[in-house]
Amino acid sequence: MLGLLVAATFVLLACLVLVIFIHAASPSNLLLLLIDILGAGLGGFAVASILAGALYSWRAYPQHRKAMMFIVAITLVTLLAHSYIIGNPPASNSRTPVTGAVGSQLTSSDKGDNGNPLVTVNSSLEGQQLSVTVMASGSSAIVDVNLQVKSQLTGAGFSPAPTFSSPLEPGSSVTGTWTVGSPVTNLSLTYQSLNCYKTSAPSEYGCIMDEIFYVPEGMAILNGQHCSTGNDAPTDCHLEHPYLVPALFAAGMAVFGEFSVVGWRFMPVILGTFSIPLLFGIAWKLSGSKKIACISATLLSLDVMFFSQSSAALLDVPMIFFSLAAFFAYFAGLKVWKFDKYVLAGVLLGVAGLAKETAIFMVLAFLTWVVFFDEGSRKGRVYSALKVTLVVALVFSAGLQAYDSTMTTSAVPTIFQHLKYILTYGESLNAGCPWACGWKDTNLGTYITPFSWVTYYSPVAYYLTSVSVCPNSVNGVCQGGAYTMVGLAYYGVTNFLETWTIYVWIPLVAYALYRHLRRGQPSLEQFGFEGVGSGFATLPGDLKFAAFALVLFIWSYVPYLVLFFAVRVTYPFYFLPAVPAVAMGCTYWLTRNWFPRWLMAVYLAMAFVFFFIYFPEKGFLPDWLRVIIAH
Repeated sequence: MLGLLVAATFVLLACLVLVIFIHAASPSNLLLLLIDILGAGLGGFAVASILAGALYSWRAYPQHRKAMMFIVAITLVTLLAHSYIIGNPPASNSRTPVTGAVGSQLTSSDKGDNGNPLVTVNSSLEGQQLSVTVMASGSSAIVDVNLQVKSQLTGAGFSPAPTFSSPLEPGSSVTGTWTVGSPVTNLSLTYQSLNCYKTSAPSEYGCIMDEIFYVPEGMAILNGQHCSTGNDAPTDCHLEHPYLVPALFAAGMAVFGEFSVVGWRFMPVILGTFSIPLLFGIAWKLSGSKKIACISATLLSLDVMFFSQSSAALLDVPMIFFSLAAFFAYFAGLKVWKFDKYVLAGVLLGVAGLAKETAIFMVLAFLTWVVFFDEGSRKGRVYSALKVTLVVALVFSAGLQAYDSTMTTSAVPTIFQHLKYILTYGESLNAGCPWACGWKDTNLGTYITPFSWVTYYSPVAYYLTSVSVCPNSVNGVCQGGAYTMVGLAYYGVTNFLETWTIYVWIPLVAYALYRHLRRGQPSLEQFGFEGVGSGFATLPGDLKFAAFALVLFIWSYVPYLVLFFAVRVTYPFYFLPAVPAVAMGCTYWLTRNWFPRWLMAVYLAMAFVFFFIYFPEKGFLPDWLRVIIAH
């Protein structure tokens, strides 16, 4: 029953994406209704799967109930934390109404970044004809402009009316005319200003880091906009990455609204949150230890960058989710109908590739594990690896070609042209730069490189606002000066207290593997395929867990060192797929018998403090404490 519910959940997800693309090719209100139905069904089946899995585990494994309650609690707390901030920053803010006498120039009390009033209103009344002109005089685009007077209004109103799809740009104005039923002397104008909108490139929404690229792409998919790669290419078609994650954004928009930030960020929040129990399951299956599983999940939940990326409409976390799902399917030995764990893992890894092409490193990590650490003969391991490779290639190729045939026929009609474009685009990022530049640390004055990822770099603000607070105000006048503190901030930085442990646990794991092979197979045959496979297959649970962390870390980090030396741009968030490996490796170090338990508790508390300092929104704290921890 549980397997059927899980399978039905993934089938509904696939159907939802498929219908979105059918709608993109041939828009229809009926298809939009079907999207809503599938979205509701997906949510229902996902909840049913979770509840059924929890109920089954609770009844079948009474000895593990404490661990299950723990991971449920961690998952729910993370989900609540995401729910607390998912609407921030909002797509728009309702502003203070502009009120005053008809015939006089009125300005809003709200100011833009340029210091000007957000709107300026001019009006005139000739007989029963009321004319109102609204100008966006600040730095923000304006939508949802409504006029209110103490009289009945008839007429065309504002034309064209500023909407989310066509807002009133800064410096532009719109005029509306009405016929009033009785003389009016005062008016009141309500409006909203856009937050997550790039005024220099109309119709590009997004706030947090690269949302400005992928939210418009999701909107384009939802609205059926076809793409090209020429000079006249739409700015919201980003063919340098596969399409799946923007399609998931489109699914969220279809359910919650195209211009709703909840719709943009819903799927990353869900997939990021449920990556935590997936890592819990992987750690438990590998190590057989509830303690190791609980600590691994906790450390993943406390990584700042993973949480920030899970809170935004970005690509990496969904790719990590599907990759972790593939590893879990393999380690748990899942089977659906005639599809064994290798086929299921291959399907999920193919889906991960459709989320972001860097999933290739996750595929290589999986194949490395199967070839060197799986049980069975050399031929059996190689056959299993080839089967996974074939399934990954089929799923990725079919999925990408389906998109290319639907949305990009004038640009990249086949998967081969699309892959060429992806590779060419990656090479072009470093054009004109003497070295692999990437992002620059403005505090240190140096570029953030893969070496910085595992040493130190100043936290990158994906989105940052500051507010001034006056601790002592008398009659509206601030006494003693105001304090500036962080208002809302999403930071792209790993939890360094976890990352820095690689210098401890990587040598520790490597030495433990070396000792195991020396004890188990002293002959040189151990370095051949046959010997290595059988030798590693006999690893004890905690060492097998640590070996997986090492393999995953190597394939998630080392390739970017190679790309860096090949003078390719490497951004700090490229380290994100290595974060689950870091959490597992750190856990292995913390759970050694010689590691003091009290010190483990201190370490976990410090990791939480680091995470809390960079939590995006801390409005629940008193201002004096927010000022102290402001950064």
